[in-house]
Amino acid sequence: MTISEAPEVLEEICYTFIIQTGSNIPSKTKTQKWSDGTMILNINPGSDNQSPPIKVKECFPMETEGAVTVDFWLPATVGVPKLLKVDLESNKLEIIKDALFVRQITVTYNRHPYRFPIKNYVYPHNPMRGNPTVAEMGCPPHFLVREGAGTLKHLETEEFIINAREEDLETIQSMVDWYHPKKARPGFLLPGFFGTMNYSKLPRFLQFREAQMEAFEELRKPVREEVRNNVVHNMKDKLLGTYKEEWFPSFEHYAEFVKETAAGMGWAKETVFETMKLAKIFRSDEEFGRQMLVSPNGLQIRKVTSLDKRWADRTVPEYALEGKSVQEVIEEGHLFEILNDDLLGVPHGGSRSKELTGTKQTWYVVLADCLFYQTSEGKIVPVLIRLENRNDKEPATFWAPPSPEITDLEHPKHLSWLYAKMWFRCADANVQTFSKHFARAHATNEMFAVAIYRNLPNAHPMFRLLQPHIQGIIPINVQARNVLINPGKNVVSMYLSGGDGLAVVLTNYYKRFTYQNLVLPDEIKSRGVEDIPDYLFRDDILYYWEVIGNYTRKMVDLAYPSEEDVAKDSELQNVFKDVVDFGLRGFEDGAGFPKVISGKEKLIEYLTAIIINISVFHSAVNFQTFTSYAFTPNAPTYLSSPPPKQDQQITKEEILKSLPVKEVSFITMAVCLVLGSYSPIERLYLGSPSENKLGIFGENMAVAPEQEDFIHELVEDMRRLKRKIDARNVGRYLKYDVMSPVNTPITTQI
Repeated sequence: MTISEAPEVLEEICYTFIIQTGSNIPSKTKTQKWSDGTMILNINPGSDNQSPPIKVKECFPMETEGAVTVDFWLPATVGVPKLLKVDLESNKLEIIKDALFVRQITVTYNRHPYRFPIKNYVYPHNPMRGNPTVAEMGCPPHFLVREGAGTLKHLETEEFIINAREEDLETIQSMVDWYHPKKARPGFLLPGFFGTMNYSKLPRFLQFREAQMEAFEELRKPVREEVRNNVVHNMKDKLLGTYKEEWFPSFEHYAEFVKETAAGMGWAKETVFETMKLAKIFRSDEEFGRQMLVSPNGLQIRKVTSLDKRWADRTVPEYALEGKSVQEVIEEGHLFEILNDDLLGVPHGGSRSKELTGTKQTWYVVLADCLFYQTSEGKIVPVLIRLENRNDKEPATFWAPPSPEITDLEHPKHLSWLYAKMWFRCADANVQTFSKHFARAHATNEMFAVAIYRNLPNAHPMFRLLQPHIQGIIPINVQARNVLINPGKNVVSMYLSGGDGLAVVLTNYYKRFTYQNLVLPDEIKSRGVEDIPDYLFRDDILYYWEVIGNYTRKMVDLAYPSEEDVAKDSELQNVFKDVVDFGLRGFEDGAGFPKVISGKEKLIEYLTAIIINISVFHSAVNFQTFTSYAFTPNAPTYLSSPPPKQDQQITKEEILKSLPVKEVSFITMAVCLVLGSYSPIERLYLGSPSENKLGIFGENMAVAPEQEDFIHELVEDMRRLKRKIDARNVGRYLKYDVMSPVNTPITTQI
């Protein structure tokens, strides 16, 4: 028989599968293998050339990162792997088997790698039941994953790929839905959020990895136990008639309490170092002004162009303005203000004070505003504070710094001014916690996350851009709604005067909230603060806006060949529509959010705003709260005496009697420490080479070579910012590095 007469042999080609599973965030010491069944892979399922089922029976890394590599001979007709189906089968009992977290599968074909990013859990089904099509145990029934950079639906030409992305999206939509209240709460304004209040009912891919939860609980447990011990001790003493409130006899005792508490709780000395330094200078007006530019509430200050009615009853003494008149300073553009109108209508707090301290206290909520002057040396200093106890129908009072001739810090004028500053910082702390931290950096971001998960399939390039950023916001918010801001017994009401009126604060904030608030260059320009010297909050966040905007531009240009492709992308347009129709239902005119975006520039702006708000902005308003609030006199979270009458002389004893007592000072420190802690490897595209597999590529879904090039370029921009911030902090008494890339997580997690 000649060669030409030989029977035809079906040609086969070797396909290599690198299956990456497990999670390592944060690092977990134990190694566990998943051996609950078999992984079933299928290349190009639904096509005429689909592969036969590929069964992988190896044990996969489960709780620590790892990979399994296997080779299979498959018919050459299968060709290029464009779509991958991933499934698990197991005969084990439900109570024994568990889901498996799959990070990515790379298929090598003809020596070329095709990468399929997944980052999701799949649960093994019983092979006797056939191939399920609906989610179970909080997991998709299987994965249908597009390779590479992701694609736009209207540019796909093959029916099996279009069908797969539609099935993928339908599956996720069945697992992710908006909360639909049975009845509306009149007058309450909050963006739409995820449809369950129960953390355990979240899809597995929206729950924190087990190692993350263990690390968080390890930090929170001693804090919770200490708070419980204090409460029990106070209740016992109250019953025995031996309870005595523990006031601090001096500001120095507050500082010592911070140091002693940190040592007793085992907190790192580095954690309290900046706080101890701040305690030495907190009384100075320059330090007060500095904190307004770099504090967790650093996006409040705005230029004053005229004094409206709230300031009309008093003027600023010329000695506070270096001998100038108010009008001169306004014309120079050197007068600024911070208003705390988000506290309008918020009742006095303290509903839990007896439980915590043994004594029923009123925690006063006072409207507090401040005028600031930019000195000839470029410093921002307070020059007039307005206090109004509207809850008790008291008239507004005005407080100015004492004249330069009065140098004794124990003089009643100095003490009255210090007390007024404390009232302002108390209002500022409440607004920062509720409006800037929870409302803007949590509730708003959850709205984006729900809309993105519901409308962008895994195959969409913009989902792959955004998923690393949105992955943490839903689980932390579900937990917050049950613990931190639960209307029945929220944690914030344990230490913040406005905690009992949380819903009112949020509604006040969202009444003024618009899309333009998220477009930071425009927002900063609208406040007239482009030229304030040493406004480091502004400088750092605008740097991010530029470099992340450039990164987003490259990703958008790669995904969208033309401007028209943005308008034709129905999946993307559904995100914008969902945000307005469900996320901003009840907001007037959808808070100015676009319902349709037809071009690249607006899309780049929108996506940049999401990424900045969910990562950098959240870091700026959260991860320095311990430094700001741990030393209570710097920024009291409540004051338990009525605000002073106009020109009332204040003694230091009156101030100390009004400040939070020992138990609540501890709670403030503890909550700020827990909320301000994060996994150091969840960085915004910056880490050492050994961490990059986790900080960049391990948690990233943009896996095409061009996309990884863009990420590398962004990393270099991050390195430049880190060097700039490090150099800037040299010689500074108090550093400002909260937005350094090494301190900025890629997602909102606390």
